Amino acid sequence: MVLKFSYSLVALCCVLLFSCADLKKDEQLSRISKLEKTLAKIEQERAKNTIDTLTALKISTNAVEIRIKTYLVLDTINLVLGKKMDAYKIMRRNFKPLGKQNSQLKSAIREERKTLKDLRVDIDNGSGSRDKYESYILFEKNKIKQLQILLDEHMRLKNETLHTYRELHDELNQLSLALLRKNNLSHP
Repeated sequence: MVLKFSYSLVALCCVLLFSCADLKKDEQLSRISKLEKTLAKIEQERAKNTIDTLTALKISTNAVEIRIKTYLVLDTINLVLGKKMDAYKIMRRNFKPLGKQNSQLKSAIREERKTLKDLRVDIDNGSGSRDKYESYILFEKNKIKQLQILLDEHMRLKNETLHTYRELHDELNQLSLALLRKNNLSHP
């Protein structure tokens, strides 16, 4: 009788131990699902805010700046035009970092998606160091927070740059074309 009771007690302990592990596993998989959803939102926002005409913007702004530098000769200093040209130069120089940031975000999101998938499979199968799953999930959560910060910075720079472009490009482009006409040259 005592032996039977011992077996029953051991079996009950095993069942309780495994059911607790299953609860922890379900909670960990749920947290990974939340991370995957957050990552998907970051990816959607990045894709939505990609400047598809970045190369054309670079070329057109560079052409305007070159025409003005080449053909504008002033007897006096025009502070308003000088400030506009400085802002335009800064804006033009931001196009390269914007393209680089977008590429870096795209590849980092792809890597993070793969890492989360691998972590999900490990937890689901009970592979690897189970005692480190919590620290792995926390680490990936922090990486996703960093991706969100990078996306926010990218969007801030993009909005600032495009605002300056909209504000100055037409005016400075018209000035550069007027300088070409003044010098009897045609616009290619």
